[in-house]
Amino acid sequence: MHHWCMVDAATFSYPEAVLHRMIYATNSSGDAHTAMNSAKHPLHATELLPVIRPMVLADLPVALSLSEGEGWPHRPSDWKTLFSMGEGRVAEVDGAVVGVGMRWLWGERAATVGLVVVNPDFRERGIGRKLLEALSAGLDRRTVLLHAAGTIHRFYGSMGFERISEIRQYEGKALQPPLMALPEDSRLRPSGRNDLQMLVGMDERAGGAVRERLIQTWLRQAIGTVVLDHPDGPTGFAILRRFGRGATIGPVVAPCPMAAKAMIAHLAGLVTGRTLRLDVQAHGELEDWLPGLGLARVADATVLRRGTPLAPPDPLLSFALADKAIG
Repeated sequence: MHHWCMVDAATFSYPEAVLHRMIYATNSSGDAHTAMNSAKHPLHATELLPVIRPMVLADLPVALSLSEGEGWPHRPSDWKTLFSMGEGRVAEVDGAVVGVGMRWLWGERAATVGLVVVNPDFRERGIGRKLLEALSAGLDRRTVLLHAAGTIHRFYGSMGFERISEIRQYEGKALQPPLMALPEDSRLRPSGRNDLQMLVGMDERAGGAVRERLIQTWLRQAIGTVVLDHPDGPTGFAILRRFGRGATIGPVVAPCPMAAKAMIAHLAGLVTGRTLRLDVQAHGELEDWLPGLGLARVADATVLRRGTPLAPPDPLLSFALADKAIG
C-alpha cells in the first residue's frame, strides 16, 4: 500500500459500476419515431400486454430515438459501442417497441444494468418493472449495480436494491487547466500497447469487477490515456474519449484526490474549448475543483446495489465513472 497520498478509503467505497437511468417524465410529445409508432399503434394501454424479447442490432435506431426523447446525449455510435459489450431487452406492445434496457456482465461475479427507458405514453403500466425483471434474470449469484435519477431509486428498493452512494454529473466547455502538483515521486505518462492488463487490474482493484472488454474498447476510442507511475508501480490511470456532445473523462482511478485532479487536468487540456463531461463520485474536494475547468454540476444519480460488495476498500479508488450507463 502506498502511503504518500492520504485519503479516507471508506469515503470512496467504489460503487463498482452500474448505471441505470429510467426517467419518468411527464413529457408525452416524444419524437418523430415515437409519434409515428403512436399513430400506427393506437394507445389502448389497458388492453395490451408487453412482450419482452432480446434486443437485436436492428433495434438500435428505436433505442436511440427513445433516449433522444429523454435528452440523453448518446450518438448512434455510442449505442452501438455499448450494445457490442452487453446484451439488451426490448418491450413491444402490438408490434411496436415501447421500451429498452441493457445489461453488461463482468467476469463471474458482477453485472451492471442501464439505459432503461420507456416511451412516455406507456409509463405507469409496469413495463419498466418487466424490463428490469428480464434484465435481472440469471443474475442471482452476481452483484448487480445501477444508477437511478431522481426519486426512482424508491422503485428499485422494492426490487431488492439498496442505496449505497451518489454520483454527480459535471459538464461544460473545457477551460485551459492549471498546472497541477503530483504526489511525491510520481509522474504521468501516456499509456502504451502493453498496458491493457495493468489498467484492467487497477480498474478491478478500485471496483471489484473484471472489465477487460470495457477498458479495451475505451482504449481503442481514446483521445488520450494517462498513467500515474510511481517507483513502486503504477497507481492510477484515466481515459479521455469522444462521447455524446463532445468528450468525457473516465474511468479515473487514483490513490487520492491530488492524483485524480492531476490526471483530469492533463486530459482536459487536450479538449480545451470543447464540451467535456465527467460523472464523478460525490466528493467535496474534487467537486469544488471541477468548476475551475469550466464544468458545472448538471445532474445527480443514486447508485444502487443488489448483492454483496464486490471488493473491500483498496488504496486505489474510483473518482470518475467509465460511463454513466455502465459505471
